[in-house]
Amino acid sequence: MADDDHCQFCGAQDSWRHALVDCNLARSVWALADEELTEHIQCSAEGDAREWIASLISTLKHSEQTRVFVTLWAIWHARRKAIHENIFQSPLSVHFFVQNLMAELSFAESSKDRRARVNTPMQSPAWIPPPSGVIKINVDAAMGKNTRRGSVAAVARDDSGKFVGASAVVLSGQVAAETVEALACREAIALARDINARRVRVASDCSNVIASIEEGTRGVYALITMELRDAKRDFEELSFCHERRGSNKEPHSLAKFVVSDDLGRQVWFLSPPDGVCIPMFVS
Repeated sequence: MADDDHCQFCGAQDSWRHALVDCNLARSVWALADEELTEHIQCSAEGDAREWIASLISTLKHSEQTRVFVTLWAIWHARRKAIHENIFQSPLSVHFFVQNLMAELSFAESSKDRRARVNTPMQSPAWIPPPSGVIKINVDAAMGKNTRRGSVAAVARDDSGKFVGASAVVLSGQVAAETVEALACREAIALARDINARRVRVASDCSNVIASIEEGTRGVYALITMELRDAKRDFEELSFCHERRGSNKEPHSLAKFVVSDDLGRQVWFLSPPDGVCIPMFVS
């Protein structure tokens, strides 16, 4: 039994709500979840745990309830590991644990009626491999909540899906979201040079930016697209393509995770950032 009622992570007065919602550890995990769901959790102000749970059940869809309860359990498990076993997990690894478990639960539910229909593949976002011998760099951007900050991230893999490198940049100042997406493509070029890749494909989920690069459209970020087009001269092969968010999860999560870090650039070569290199279903 604990002999002190203060949180062992942040020193605040401890309680069930503090541990699961308000503690810095919990807040970091919830920050990676869906924004609307996170806001709903924060707005549920019942002081009694049972009333709080009952309120969530009555106001959330079944799938959202499941995600909330799995996340609560994962946060509690991470706290226990840290307090009793001195094993600390990053918020991003806890988030990916929730994501993977939700995918497994979804797969288990879909298998119930599998006998009545043709087998279907697991409904999990699939990373799309590039042509043979080409390095694929997925990119994305994130904007900080109520801050004048943005971040871009790039994750590189070879044609077999093997991790090659990753990078992220935290920016300051009020910048349009689409411009930050263009900067993410520029970061892919920087990462490609860092890993000495000669044949590269850059994938973004922002179709407007990709169209601007390919068509040479002039706009608020015209100088960036011109730079990206000129960069093709430095590679044996360099192409840009649009992919939907479901195939672009890794850089999205990485950009969202680092947006509160110190300003500047981070690069990973030998091993991926904690929690980013996750099992993937290659289409």
